[in-house]
Amino acid sequence: MKVAPTRTFLMTAVATAAGLILSLGACGLSASPPAPAAQTADKGNGASAAAASVAADTALHDLLPQRIKSAGVIRTATNIPYPPWEMYETAGGQQPTGIDYDLSQALAAKLGVRASFDHMAFDGMIPAILAGKADIVMAGLFDTPKRRASLNFVDYAKDGYSMLVAKGNPGNLQDVADLSGKTVAVQSSTSEEASLDKLSTRFKSEGKPGVTLLRFPGDSEAFLAIKSGKAVARVQATSAAAYAVKTFDNGNAFELVQAPSLTAQFGGGIEGIGVAKSDAELQTALQKALQALMDDGTYRKILAKYGAESIALTKAEINQGTE
Repeated sequence: MKVAPTRTFLMTAVATAAGLILSLGACGLSASPPAPAAQTADKGNGASAAAASVAADTALHDLLPQRIKSAGVIRTATNIPYPPWEMYETAGGQQPTGIDYDLSQALAAKLGVRASFDHMAFDGMIPAILAGKADIVMAGLFDTPKRRASLNFVDYAKDGYSMLVAKGNPGNLQDVADLSGKTVAVQSSTSEEASLDKLSTRFKSEGKPGVTLLRFPGDSEAFLAIKSGKAVARVQATSAAAYAVKTFDNGNAFELVQAPSLTAQFGGGIEGIGVAKSDAELQTALQKALQALMDDGTYRKILAKYGAESIALTKAEINQGTE
């Protein structure tokens, strides 16, 4: 859902998370929307409900690098929350859920190992792979040529962009042109931030008012800015924006504005699982395991659980994304 490292949300301690949850809760908006169903794992270190019916494939297990066979775990770097891709089951909880969590657990089960699901700062995930501190990244990442300078991607979804606005669309926003002169909430270090800066510069060059950006470290603060009226919109990947519309305040907080000009301006494309370029064995094992989950219906069941069937792919391929 982005071009540069996107979505930096620093939940470095339970106390910090609890403080954020309390502050948002006081304004009538929880830190993340409710998860659709409970999982059985503990802190991402066990099998999720999505993986419970997945049988291990010995031939696929044999494709794994020896270090993962020996450890019995694929270390998955992620950044929570970014619903519906990754989030916690409950406000203040530590049990992950979401598309990426469920899919990571199902992939690991198919490969005959388990997968951790390790929260870290968004802009630290790719460095963690390169330093050998994690094996894969699953965080709703767009597979872009820029990112492929560092990683290869096993692609697993296709998405676009929309605007998230307050219920009733009080700013009457219809497309990109309507952002001129408006205040927009954005998550720092994201491609959305960079694109909005470029858009603002373009407006000014045309003699129009630019875009005022309210920059936040995480999704929750950006949502709250719209809820409180400090910002009129948030430009976001459609899958995430649609989930927020559906789940926040029982569907009474936000609505979605979709227009071709949004995806044309902000991009979109293919999301993928990031793997080190040197990790060819793991890349191949993941690709084949993902294809198996696509073929047996597990993959679509996971997407359907989060109302995201529209982003489904039918083939697990390597580096198919574009800018």
